[in-house]
Amino acid sequence: MMTIMIGIHQKQDKVDRLYENMGLHAASLAAIGPFSSKQEALQWQRDMQAKIQDCGIIEPAGHDAEDVPWYGFSFEK
Repeated sequence: MMTIMIGIHQKQDKVDRLYENMGLHAASLAAIGPFSSKQEALQWQRDMQAKIQDCGIIEPAGHDAEDVPWYGFSFEK
């Protein structure tokens, strides 16, 4: 059974590496954004979590940057 994984980020290269390390193909990665703030990105993540049962959350890694927009992503694992 496939699980939908959801997360937010500020650095696409880290998401790409995560995706590659999991052996997944980029075609099935869905991205949304940019969001104007981390709060807005987290709201999107919560909304998606409420709509999709049994989804997994990938926590953002690294330090938050004030001047870098946030993005959401999801994929099947």
